[in-house]
Amino acid sequence: MRKKLKADEYRPEYAKQLVSWFKNAPLYHREMRTVYNKKSDKSEEICEKVPAPCPSLVRFADEIDVAFGTLEKWRQKYPEFAEAYVKALLYQEEWLMNAAGLGFYNSSMSITALKANHGWIEKNDVKNKADGELKQVLVRFVKDSELKSERGGENEKNNSAYSGSVCAVDDEEIPD
Repeated sequence: MRKKLKADEYRPEYAKQLVSWFKNAPLYHREMRTVYNKKSDKSEEICEKVPAPCPSLVRFADEIDVAFGTLEKWRQKYPEFAEAYVKALLYQEEWLMNAAGLGFYNSSMSITALKANHGWIEKNDVKNKADGELKQVLVRFVKDSELKSERGGENEKNNSAYSGSVCAVDDEEIPD
């Protein structure tokens, strides 16, 4: 059994390990199972995709054998770890969306986790909390030629640095 590291035993590679832990977290693992087929009256081995556990800071702390609170201390004390911490949470957010989207996790549970841990809110929550402070914006993508014709060719030199589509914003009401 390894001894638990102390908060002052930080090593810079932990920042990279933290990001890697979340970035490379599998959505599922394969498991072999024996099933009985009534038609053929035989047992057969099948391979199933079983949902993997959600990557979490608690699991990462266990993996490197530190107390969970140690991660928070490192986040406050070491800027590179703080940056990795934020990046890891973004990967966790993406993981939750992918796991729910692929059907490995219940979407309601995933939405609740995203709301609780990643600041997600529903459209109705925004209306209730905003009291008119938030403004909806309609974003549409236009071709460079459309943008130039809308502006009458002005700022052509400024836009020439961009290639592909340009995003334009209108202050119209967004339909529900």
